[in-house]
Amino acid sequence: MANSNWDETIVLDVSHLEEFTGGDRDLQVHVLAIFMDNAPSYLETLCRPDNENWRADAHKLKGAARSIGAWWLAIEAERAEALGYPSRDDPRRKKCSRELLKRLEETISHIKQLVND
Repeated sequence: MANSNWDETIVLDVSHLEEFTGGDRDLQVHVLAIFMDNAPSYLETLCRPDNENWRADAHKLKGAARSIGAWWLAIEAERAEALGYPSRDDPRRKKCSRELLKRLEETISHIKQLVND
């Protein structure tokens, strides 16, 4: 799988979000609310020790992050996806899970700040 060329330094690409929503502020808030409602459950499912669908669940999180321009999270989800189906005792799985959680929390923090501004 080729790596995407998203700018990993961008937690939330507001210009992408504006383009995605046609500049409609109400739609942006709605889309971001959907992301905040769903992305944590995607990560929770991904990180379950008994998860046998690691790659598919990482892909789902990547897609959600990409849709709003959360490149920092999307690129880490892409790395998780590239692991394929790591065994539950694979140390890369635990490391990736921790990094995804950190990035998701930061992304949600950015979203809340954006929505409240």
